[in-house]
Amino acid sequence: MDPVTLVLRWAHVLAAIVAMGGLVFARFALVPTLSDVDEATRDRIHEGVRRRWLPWVIGAITVLLVSGLLNFLIFQVRVSPPRESGLTAFVAAIAPGVTAEGWDDGRWMRATNYHALFGVKFLLAMVAFYFASALVGRGAGTQWVRNDRAKWLTVTLGLTVAVVILSGWMRQLHTGPAYDPDRGTAMAAGADEDVN
Repeated sequence: MDPVTLVLRWAHVLAAIVAMGGLVFARFALVPTLSDVDEATRDRIHEGVRRRWLPWVIGAITVLLVSGLLNFLIFQVRVSPPRESGLTAFVAAIAPGVTAEGWDDGRWMRATNYHALFGVKFLLAMVAFYFASALVGRGAGTQWVRNDRAKWLTVTLGLTVAVVILSGWMRQLHTGPAYDPDRGTAMAAGADEDVN
């Protein structure tokens, strides 16, 4: 595996862990605990948490967007047939170890509905990013989210769980066809098994 691809994958996973961990803590520990204190204390604690947690939310969203887009572009080049294009040149510049393997002569993406799954994952993530930002924001336009924190934390957590499930499904598809990059051909079933 190309080192850039590995770093991008781990950055993506670690940012998701930070974001989801914060949601789980806020929903199941912070909000229930603060329901037992008076409103002035609750507001003061929420403001302190908001101020400290906001940079982490912005950072996680930024890392998820950048690493996710780059991971997708690199993977797109990897599964496509070899050809000269701006995307291929861009990926070669940032991840020189990635080569076009042409999975199933480029038909793999369509056969697995990978683009559709990515689209659904991306849209769910964008909605989750909106709610995560609204929960730590200060604007009047998103106050309705903060007025019912428990509800919108639950919704946001549900969205992120759906994104993780889709990610796992899509990652399972990454194994691609049995392919021998040294020969540039698909391998016969069982060709890589040890026969004794």
